[in-house]
Order: sequence, then structure tokens, then C-alpha cells
Amino acid sequence: MRIATGILAAGLVAGLSTAALADGWYVGADTGLNLVPAQKYKTAAGKQKVSTDPGFGLLGNAGYDFGSIRLEGEMGWRYNGINKVNGSGGDGNFQPADLMVNALYDFHNSTAWTPYVGVGVGGVDTFANKVRNSTTLTNDSDIAFAYQGIAGLSYALNSNLSVNGEYRYMRTLDNSFNSDTGSNGMAGDVKGPYQAHSILVGFTYKFDAPAAAPAPMAAPVPAPVAAPAPAPVHHMTQAVIAKSYLVFFDFDKSNITPEAQKIINQAAANAKASRATNLHLIGHTDAVGSEKYNMALSLRRANAVKAALVELGIPADDISVVGKGKTDPLVPTKDGVREAQNRRVQILL
Repeated sequence: MRIATGILAAGLVAGLSTAALADGWYVGADTGLNLVPAQKYKTAAGKQKVSTDPGFGLLGNAGYDFGSIRLEGEMGWRYNGINKVNGSGGDGNFQPADLMVNALYDFHNSTAWTPYVGVGVGGVDTFANKVRNSTTLTNDSDIAFAYQGIAGLSYALNSNLSVNGEYRYMRTLDNSFNSDTGSNGMAGDVKGPYQAHSILVGFTYKFDAPAAAPAPMAAPVPAPVAAPAPAPVHHMTQAVIAKSYLVFFDFDKSNITPEAQKIINQAAANAKASRATNLHLIGHTDAVGSEKYNMALSLRRANAVKAALVELGIPADDISVVGKGKTDPLVPTKDGVREAQNRRVQILL
């Protein structure tokens, strides 16, 4: 039975990996405390109550983020030692391995914190490893249908990496474990569900990392028509100087990154070389958060670029600032979607 679970797991991972680098795909891992409530198992000799010690769990997942809704496949393994069987000292352990499909909903807002809830269904191969007190109750494994509920909170460290804490409740339908003839004076099956409360911490990595800030978007002025006399040198200089630059920002941030500073340095140098007296800054955000919050964020970004230009010697009176919020995306997306190319300030000379 455990081999069957392995085959199913391999198939799921293979299916997910075919598009692992597409926009919206992510992977994650979690670990933490696993608590199994005391459970009564039905046997030929009556009900047998099994209690466990606190244990731990390890989970891995891969899925696709559609914006507010995520779909993912999950593989997990848990371990809990047996504490008591029918009130007396027990031995052995439970080692369930699960393969689940989860649907989650993210409550995006104007901060880096994102609450989420979810549900999942799948199968759990529960290994009851030498569960016993004075004699063995069972030493078998069984696969059963399982369902779970999920509630958590994630924090975005940047546009790709987030850390999360979550609670999960998992329960299976009845397992049917074999019991050796004569074990505890009974023969036949040991039946009962597996259930667990898990408190986990982990991380999620999204494969939509923005590329390094692109080179300035050039909008060259057409070269002047040649005249009998040599054209003035400053006209030739203006013809090759870029007039538009894009400065990109991290998620929910307005600080200038080293890559952004390079673009600002180039814009300032070219503004001086072309003797530009009017620099226009337009701030933008992605689609996460309210219009009011994003309008303020776009203005903070534009003003951060203005401050950097002033430090480089551009007169403040020569710089105008406008915020667009999330109303003018470079890459159109649905509301609530994080898109690195939309978190920007455009500099126009």
C-alpha cells in the first residue's frame, strides 16, 4: 500500500514539474508540531483507546497562484509515538504519509501580510508501527480517503519569497489494520480513523522573479535634417540621449534599490547633458490593495525618485511628480495580482 502512495506522489510531482517555471507557479515547505487526539479503535474484543505523544510533521507542496485563489498538490509525513493503549503504557508509533490536493483563498490587502484559508482532499497511507501495550494491537498500514481544513498567515519578504504560519486539521475515514491472531486475545481487523492537529511554519517561493531592471527605454529624438553647415554639437547629443527611464520597486516598498539607483544615476547624468529643465515622474503600483492605498504608495515611490535626483544635483523645481496608483499597469493583470513590472516609476526628460 505504501508503494501505491509513492507511485501516486511521483505522478503528481511529475505533472507539476512540467510547468514549474511558468508565471504563478510556486513551491513550499512546512514543518512543525503534530498532535493526534486519543482515538478508540474497533476490534473483535471491543474498543481499544490509543493515546499518543506530541510529534512532528514535514510537508511539501507545489501549485499555481491565480491571484486570490491557489491550487496545489501536497505531500506530507507525520510522526507520533504511542503513549498509552487502554490507559496503560504503550509502544510503537503512527507514521502517516499523505498525498492531497488543496484549494486556498488569499485575502490580499494593502500590506505584506496575507491571511488565507483552504480545504483539501486526498489519501493518507497510515502506518501503525507495532502499536501495542503488553501485546501487539497492530503492525500494519492502510490507505484511506482524507480531508483537511487550513488557516494561515503569510508575510511577503519580497515579490517571490514569503514565510508563513498555519494550522491544519486532517482526518481520514476509517482505516482497517490487520491484527495478528491472538493479539490482545482477538483476531481480525482494527478499525478507526486517523486525525491530526498540525501547527506549522514554513516558506513559499514563487517562480515569477522579476529580471534585473531593464535598460532605460529609449525614445530617441529623430536626428535633425543635415544642413550645409555642420549641425550644432548639442543637437547630436540630444539625438542619442534616452528620454524615458523605468525604476522598479519591491512589493509594497518605496525604497530605492541598488539597481534602481543605477537607472536614476543615468537619468540624472543625461538630464544634465541635454540641459533638460523639466523632468516628469509618474509613480505606479501593482494590483494588490485598495485604490487609496496604492495611490499613496505610487506617490511615495515617485517622491523617493525625486529625492534621489535632487541629491544628484537636479533642481527640485525642475521635477514634477504624479501618482497613478494601480490604474495604469505596464502588464495588465486581474485585481489582487502581484506583478513586478507594474511596481515602477517612469522618468520622462
